[in-house]
Amino acid sequence: MTTMQVDQKRALIKLKHELEPFRNAIVGAYGVLTWEKQYYAGVVFGAISIMYLLLWYMDLSFITLFSLLALLAFFMDFVIPMLSRLVSSGDKWDGEQEAKFEEVCGQLYSIKSSIAEWYDYLFKERKPTMVVIIISMGLLALAWIGAIINNLLLMYCATVLVAMWPGLNEKDVFKGLTQKVSKIINEKIQYGKKKLQ
Repeated sequence: MTTMQVDQKRALIKLKHELEPFRNAIVGAYGVLTWEKQYYAGVVFGAISIMYLLLWYMDLSFITLFSLLALLAFFMDFVIPMLSRLVSSGDKWDGEQEAKFEEVCGQLYSIKSSIAEWYDYLFKERKPTMVVIIISMGLLALAWIGAIINNLLLMYCATVLVAMWPGLNEKDVFKGLTQKVSKIINEKIQYGKKKLQ
């Protein structure tokens, strides 16, 4: 093993150890987000929709909303491990749940390392002028979209997309879609070749 692989293994073990108090909640949330049961997609979509309807109805200022979300995060950080210990004891934890927990930890580590790599690339390395121009244009386009479309609606769409993404990937929705698109493109290419001959 190279030193980089050893460091990655240590970081993964450290992440798994840090998430240990939340393992029951993580495995449960993983099952819901990957749609282990068919109705979970509706539950995820409905819960997000209700949450954003409440936010829209309350019409909170940014500072109030930020404070309440931070309070909720601190409360959940305290309550979830406590409830997790009360609801299920350690003897109910089996190999399948441990495998799911390790899979989730691996995915979280992969996301964390990807974000760190992008951060290093975007903010620490010297970049050619073209990359700076492309990033600037993308951020300006995002700012323009944010100026013309309601920000709560944009956040709702982003939240639904992020929450539904694991289930869509698990059910191979995009795989079927990309196969259909590639089939149509190949048919058009073949039609164009025949027309040229």
